[in-house]
Amino acid sequence: MTLATLLRLALVPAAVWIASLAARRWGHAISGYLGGLPMIGGPITLFLALDLGPEFAARSALFTLAAIAAQAAHLLTFAFVARRGSWLRSLLCGWTAFAIVALAQTALPLRPALALLMAVCGLYAAWRWLPREEGEAEAARVPPVELRLRLIAAFALAALIAFSAPVFGPVVSGILLSVPITGSIIPPFTLALYGRAALARLLRGFVVGLSGFTGFFTTLAFALGPWETTPAFALAFAVALASVFSVDHIVRQRSRS
Repeated sequence: MTLATLLRLALVPAAVWIASLAARRWGHAISGYLGGLPMIGGPITLFLALDLGPEFAARSALFTLAAIAAQAAHLLTFAFVARRGSWLRSLLCGWTAFAIVALAQTALPLRPALALLMAVCGLYAAWRWLPREEGEAEAARVPPVELRLRLIAAFALAALIAFSAPVFGPVVSGILLSVPITGSIIPPFTLALYGRAALARLLRGFVVGLSGFTGFFTTLAFALGPWETTPAFALAFAVALASVFSVDHIVRQRSRS
């Protein structure tokens, strides 16, 4: 494994570390915002574009975009199973839901418009039906042992994606890039340590963050190829941030009203 590869993989646990510390500083919802953003999939897709070409990355981004609906299925399933089950059962059921939806999408003749429609419908369904827990959520502490476990798990999952993507092609790599890494690490810890009220805030934060994920990969699905790699990714990151701020503003306005 080269130094460049290690530095690339180090970006993934760095993203989880930032989201974890954000939960300690600003609360579970903000942690979800950051966890939903393309802080993992974005850099890895950039590396795919640089190593395997923009056409490969664009095709991968198309399936990553469509698989946002599978991420929404993961969040919904995790939330409802967590009402009565343990974090482990919730996680296994969430992974199963993700796999079913993502594998079904591989049989579809995907185009960017259809992939975007599926992503938007998935996020709307998640926001509409995610449980709303009553009561105050305990403030996030994120002890050092928990943080180390989060980083190790994130690095292992990222390594699996990075090494398998070039072997299995853009379709599989696109689905792997949408695998909910932070969504598989932070929610179980949150449920086990802080309870269902904190989990509800976190998962709704994930949905807001995934609006940025959607904007990012929508831009790449349309722009990579016609545009050069650097301006396409610069625009994608700008769209991701604008999407999150816009959706967050709408959510806050509705909460006040």
